[in-house]
Amino acid sequence: MDNNPFSQITNAQDSLASRRRSTRIDYVTTVLISGKDAAGAPFREFTQTSTVNLHGCKVRTSYRIMVGMLVTLECPKAGTSGKGVCVRVWDSPAGVAGREIAVQLIKPQNLWGVPNPPPDWEIVAKAMVQGRGVQSERLARPVAPGAPTAPAPMAVPRAPAPPQAVAPLAPPVVVPVRPAPVAGPTTEQRLAELERRATQLVESVLDIMRGQAEELTRNCLEEFRQQVDALIEDGEGRLRQGIQQASEESAASLTGLRTDMMDQMTSRAAQLIRSAEDHLRTRLRSQLAGADKTAPVKPPERVREK
Repeated sequence: MDNNPFSQITNAQDSLASRRRSTRIDYVTTVLISGKDAAGAPFREFTQTSTVNLHGCKVRTSYRIMVGMLVTLECPKAGTSGKGVCVRVWDSPAGVAGREIAVQLIKPQNLWGVPNPPPDWEIVAKAMVQGRGVQSERLARPVAPGAPTAPAPMAVPRAPAPPQAVAPLAPPVVVPVRPAPVAGPTTEQRLAELERRATQLVESVLDIMRGQAEELTRNCLEEFRQQVDALIEDGEGRLRQGIQQASEESAASLTGLRTDMMDQMTSRAAQLIRSAEDHLRTRLRSQLAGADKTAPVKPPERVREK
């Protein structure tokens, strides 16, 4: 939490005061963190702090918050609230939900309601208040009459008067001009300016992320369309090949079936022909046997002797 991405907009006195960091302590308390995530969607989440000091804290959140984004912290237990900037994000180990972030308060304070804070918290707070008070006093203090002022412009020496001149010219009177005191920006104005720049930074980051997301979406859709076209073409080729193979197999099966039927019919016809022949032979034999029984018996002829 020691890195402030907005430190370049503060003056030298605030930079000196901000370098006086306070002691970090392990303190767990419930806080409500709200703002806009990396996608620009508003969020509100109750979480707990793990480490706190006068300038910020470390909390765990389930939302995606990037470095430089502005968030609001509220502590229900202490009844305090303040704005802060995300200055660091830690990657979570495998199997752990959410991620830890470091939030630096725009206005350092004991926002967490620590009952017995470290002694340096009060010293740092007083030093920051005194530093800003001295600066305001210097800006508003009038210039004393004997104080050194801006150097007067040098008078240009004049040429010597001619002899006929009656009297020399008097030297020009230089009136010192005191610079008017310049009123510096108040703390509220600095906070408003800081919040405005933080909002601009967040909006610019969101615009960049939106552009990248749109380009990534277009690329993914184009790749998906190409894959679908390739799958459709491959499916059509496989279907044509399958239909052709099925047609060839059907033709071969029909040819084999016709051959089997012809063989079976030929065999059956041969069996019928043999059966008919056997039946006809049997009937002929029976008819011949009956005719022999009904015919008269002729006596045998004698053989004539020669």
